[in-house]
Amino acid sequence: MVAVPDLFSWQDKFIHALAYALMAFFFWSAAVGAISTHAKLALLTLLFCAIYGATDEWHQSFIAGRDASLFDWLADITGALLLTAALWKRERGLLERE
Repeated sequence: MVAVPDLFSWQDKFIHALAYALMAFFFWSAAVGAISTHAKLALLTLLFCAIYGATDEWHQSFIAGRDASLFDWLADITGALLLTAALWKRERGLLERE
């Protein structure tokens, strides 16, 4: 694998967070009509992203040249949490205006 130089020291964690924020957005968008409350939707979104991230890190432990990283998983969860919180806040704001 060719190494690409980092632009900043924690670039890989930022990319993890961004990828899982997108995953959270897509999960939320797909499930928003099927789940009755936004609290349940937020919880399921975070649970899905956390479990997927954990299994992805576990899977990497079996790949040569890769390793499982708790900090990568925490970056995954952070990205999902930030995006889910923003979506929940947006939805609550829309409900209050109606």
